[in-house]
Amino acid sequence: MGGLRKDLGGILVLIVALALGAFLLLRNSLPPTSALESTEVKASDTPDFTPTVRDSGWQDVIRGEIVEVTPQPTVYVALPTLDPPTPTPAGTDFWSATPTATRYMPVQPTRPAPTAVAAAPSGPTVNRNPQVTRGEFSPPPELAPLSLDPRDHFWFRRPVSASANSSEIYWYVYGSNGPENLWRIHHGIDLPNPDGKEVHAAGDGVVIWAADNYVWAEDGWVDRAYSYGNVVIIQHDFGFEGKPLYTLYAHLSIILVEPNQRVRMGDTVGLSGRSGIVSGPHVHFEVRVEKNKYSETRNPILWMVPYNGHGVIAGRITRANGDIVQDATVKLWRDGKAIDSTTTYVNPHWMEGQSFWNVNPDEVWRENFVIGDVPAGDYWVTVEVDGIRYQQPVTVRAATTSFVDFNRDRVQPTPSG
Repeated sequence: MGGLRKDLGGILVLIVALALGAFLLLRNSLPPTSALESTEVKASDTPDFTPTVRDSGWQDVIRGEIVEVTPQPTVYVALPTLDPPTPTPAGTDFWSATPTATRYMPVQPTRPAPTAVAAAPSGPTVNRNPQVTRGEFSPPPELAPLSLDPRDHFWFRRPVSASANSSEIYWYVYGSNGPENLWRIHHGIDLPNPDGKEVHAAGDGVVIWAADNYVWAEDGWVDRAYSYGNVVIIQHDFGFEGKPLYTLYAHLSIILVEPNQRVRMGDTVGLSGRSGIVSGPHVHFEVRVEKNKYSETRNPILWMVPYNGHGVIAGRITRANGDIVQDATVKLWRDGKAIDSTTTYVNPHWMEGQSFWNVNPDEVWRENFVIGDVPAGDYWVTVEVDGIRYQQPVTVRAATTSFVDFNRDRVQPTPSG
């Protein structure tokens, strides 16, 4: 009996010990009350940002890659429009790129009254620099300006931009047969440029030819100009005195338009080059009136925008009996020095003659020589005919044609040389 009591007492002690151990283990697993109270978060203590929840390691890697390749916010600035902006000429003296009705829309412009010409000298004053010489760089405007003389028709921009060589070869001008009279009569002007310079449409119109080996049949006559190489011809949306106008661009290295394609003034139609028969890379440029024919060209200088601050001199030289003087040397003088020269047209086409090789005077000016891109100012023009030299004074105004007529008031020139 005594042994049983001892066994029960041992069991009770063991149970109490186990219960006490379990209680201590449970109490140690719970955080203290003060610690729970110290982690209480109040609304006012909430941060002003939302922390990123990281789910797993691979998401962190992806996020890291995205952060590295995401462009800066400035890259996502919205563009104002998907359409390209309309270029604005860098000046206020230029025409808008959209032709106006008074200049472009009429098929047959009205000739100005004679009294309108007399008022031209009283126009805006031109700043004249006596030190300016021909060849000084002054880029032409991209669009045709308003002339001071209503007889002018500077309706075409130059076929190359101001960044290219926009001047002509002065020793092979329109209507001449070149140095020592060895070349064929020139029916256009040449703008020497390296291969690959952009060539632009001189005015709005439709491309009627864009290929090499130029052949054009019209009115039973066939024009062939294999020596022109790659050629683009544009028939323009406007005419002159009821006659269609055409411009031709030859010796291109690459043609960038197609027949029947509509172009706007300044559109790139090709790149300058040396295709065809040439001595070097250049753009051959022609203006044709009424018909797209080699025999219907006009002097492009009278149709093409002059350099800024420059004008054009046109003139007519005839003998006492009225015959046109051909291939005579014309010199331009300033301050006693000859600064430029040209020649009168060779074999010009006048009303009584017809020839495929003829060049033509302008319908308005009826000239037989032209000097282009002359800085505004006062000059003397001299010519030698049958061993006698004659002179005429001329004042050149910017963006204007000044005409010199040697049919009357012939006097001996004062310059020498």
